[in-house]
Amino acid sequence: MDKERGKSDSMQKITIYSKAACVYCDMALALAEKKGMQITVLKLERDYEVEDFTARFPYAKTVPQIILDGKHIGGYDNLLDVV
Repeated sequence: MDKERGKSDSMQKITIYSKAACVYCDMALALAEKKGMQITVLKLERDYEVEDFTARFPYAKTVPQIILDGKHIGGYDNLLDVV
């Protein structure tokens, strides 16, 4: 099951493809919480498999991979650029 936080429709919606023990994943989550976003966190091997990740993000080699308001923006540094 994914973690969802926040309920308002006016909030930005973010999905973070993550894995355990990932510092940048944790930093992305903390930034999203600070910005008051509606958050879904998907964890590798719990919510998705490597094959799912590769199919969804064929050019990505690292996590987190972030979807913001339905658009793939990239990783943590890309999130910093847009919020």
